[in-house]
Amino acid sequence: MQTLDQSKSYYRRITTLDIVTILMIIGLLFFTNGFLLSLLLIVVYPFSHSKVLVSDIGDKNTKLWVRKMDWDIYRKEHRIGPVMQYKSRSTVDMKQA
Repeated sequence: MQTLDQSKSYYRRITTLDIVTILMIIGLLFFTNGFLLSLLLIVVYPFSHSKVLVSDIGDKNTKLWVRKMDWDIYRKEHRIGPVMQYKSRSTVDMKQA
């Protein structure tokens, strides 16, 4: 498992699992009890995986699998919101040492 360099800016990449989950949420809405199942999927999905795929903003070709716990700590320290974590450009000014 790879670790994050705290001096670099990273963003979370959308994976195939993310896309499949979104399609399932939308697809379930067409069934009778689909709304409740979609809501359940929305609540459970963020806690269901242990690794996330991230990339350095400066080098988008490099993909790193990191523990979700490490990513959450990185997001908290750099004040990156749940939606902003998917942005591929820097929105927070990094302090230069």
